[in-house]
Parts: sequence; structure tokens; C-alpha cells
Amino acid sequence: MFDRIRNLVRKEFIQISRDRVLIVFLILAPVLQLALLAQTTSRSIRERPLAVLDLDRSHFSRQLIAALENTETLSLCCMPPDQEAVRRLLDRGQADLAVVIPAGFADRLLDADTPAQVQLIADGTNNVVASNVLVAAEGAIARFGGQVASKYGASTAAADPIDFRVSIRYNPTLNTRHYTIPAQVGFIIYQVTLAVASVSLAREREVGTLEQLIIAPLSRLEIIIGKAVPPLVIGAVDFALMLAITILVFDVPMRGSLALLAALTLLFIVAETSWGLMISTIARTQQQAVLFVFVQAMLDMTFSGYLVPVKNLPWLLRLISNLVPMQHYLAVIRNIMLKAATVSVLWSHIAALAGLGLLISMLAAFNLSRRLD
Repeated sequence: MFDRIRNLVRKEFIQISRDRVLIVFLILAPVLQLALLAQTTSRSIRERPLAVLDLDRSHFSRQLIAALENTETLSLCCMPPDQEAVRRLLDRGQADLAVVIPAGFADRLLDADTPAQVQLIADGTNNVVASNVLVAAEGAIARFGGQVASKYGASTAAADPIDFRVSIRYNPTLNTRHYTIPAQVGFIIYQVTLAVASVSLAREREVGTLEQLIIAPLSRLEIIIGKAVPPLVIGAVDFALMLAITILVFDVPMRGSLALLAALTLLFIVAETSWGLMISTIARTQQQAVLFVFVQAMLDMTFSGYLVPVKNLPWLLRLISNLVPMQHYLAVIRNIMLKAATVSVLWSHIAALAGLGLLISMLAAFNLSRRLD
């Protein structure tokens, strides 16, 4: 069995090596695509999750919380009990901004000698969102301080009533590359894997060798495995190449476990390879397969958060996005590289990738077996 699969895999790689244009597409095109990555644009940022740790629990602190919540950019999602809970919310991406109001805030607010302090902790993995939520929070707090100064006549408050202490985690410089390039890596792997897998059987059918493959002494499972291995290998090689460029050339940090990222990348490649093979059984020619991939890529870009944050989508589209493997993989690669996230934080995305990979693989195997019969 293994010898037959090995021979089929060898035959697939020989076919790929004969197509010089395809080799350029598989190796040079991803490098150029990553190197020429343009600055992304963002939609308006609205109702981003806000966490407030109120250690003062005074009338003034409640007024400040109301001022923050009344902005269009921020939406109060929770009030954690301590600093550890704040850290967990930021680690899991459940809050984009945390505001810490220290004990004694009300007393210092009216004290001319000691300015009140408020700490802002932003998630800097998405620098566009971080910049917007910080500006919105600082504006709300400044307006609140001015109102207090006007109402109570605090002499120093009118100039600078509150001392800001801003702390940005994961991406202190708000570098756009740290957020966009990991997503680009995921999209390139998706493109290459899906394209190679989708033309596999379509090429056999177009050149007239599919019948020879069917009557060859190969079981249906052996044909499926033999057709799946080349896209898996090519996708893994491209991932290694893209990751090296991302870290060494673009200086994107790799803070998490490389082994965990590699394992989850392989799981993602398996899911996309299976989907590509399913497209290959539907398409009659390689041109049709490429067109199917193009349409599929447009849909996945919409639902994955690659162009528009998933949280900005309508609720029905957000629900559909959970069925898109790339949506979960982009969350995985960004969180592992930038936040050093572990399995305990990513377990929902890992479970989704595993479940979708298994489901798509089973459907692809069933459809392939039925078509070959």
C-alpha cells in the first residue's frame, strides 16, 4: 500500500515539476505577494469591547464609566474584579481596552495638589483598533475632567485634572506589520494549498488520464491520499518559507510556541486540501477549478476577518464565519505570534479547526470515492 501511494505521490510531483509556470506561482509568487504587502484600510471602529476595573467605587468613578460608555467607539462589556481578570480578558481578545480606576480617584480628582490617575491598557495586536479606542477613551476622560473642573471649581483640574498612564500590550509601537503580515501568511498558505489541490483531479480529467488512474491497481483511499500529499507538502514548505521571511525580514515577533503553530498550521492545511480536492471533483477542467477557487477565496476573505473584523459583520454573517477554517487560523497565528497564546486560550479555535478539518475531509473522501466509482 505504502509503495503504491509513494509512486502516486512521486508521479504528482513529476507533473508539477514539468509546469514551470506553476513552480513560479508556488514559490516566487507567495514571496512577492508578502514582500509587496500594502497598508490595509479599516472601516470605522465602533462598539469595541471595554473592560473597567473600578477600585474606587465612588460617584465620580461611576460618572467616568458612563462617559466612556457613551462614546460610539467603546461598549462596556464587563467589570472584572481584579487585575488578573483584566489580563485574562485582554489575553483572550474579549476586551480591546481596559480602564483601571484606582482607589482614591474621587479624592484626588478635587485635590489641587495631586492629579487623579487613570490607567488605560490597550490590546495592541490590531494597531488600528488600539489607536481608535485609546483616542476615544482619552477624549471621554478629558471631557469628564473638564466638566468636573467647571462644576466644582478645581483649580488644577481645568489644565490637567487626570494623569493618564497608558500601557499597550503585545504591540507597544502599534506597528501595522505585526497585525497584517501574519494574516497575509495565513492567506498565502490558503491560496497555494487550495489552488494545488483543486486542479489535481481536474488536470487528470482534462488530459485524459483519469480513466488510467481509476483502472490502476490502487484503492480509492490510496488515490485520495496520493492526491492529498503534494498539496500538504507544498503548503507546509510555503509556511516555513513565509514564516522565516516574516520573522527575519519584517521583524514580526514570534512570542509563542513554534511547535504549536506548526501543528495547527498542518491542521489548517489538511482542511483546505480536503476542500480543494472536493472542488477538483466538481470542476471539469483546470480553468473551472481556478474559477471555483477564486470565488471561494472571495467568500473566505469576507468571513475570515482578513479584510473586515469579524465583530463588525452582522450577526448572521458572524455565525457563518465560524464555519470558515481560515477565520480560526488567522486568530491562531496572530495570537500565537503576538500574544504567546497557549492551548488554554486558543482551545475554541483549535476545536473548530479540528472539527471542520475532520468534517471537510470526510465529505471530500466520500465525494471523491463516489466520483471515481
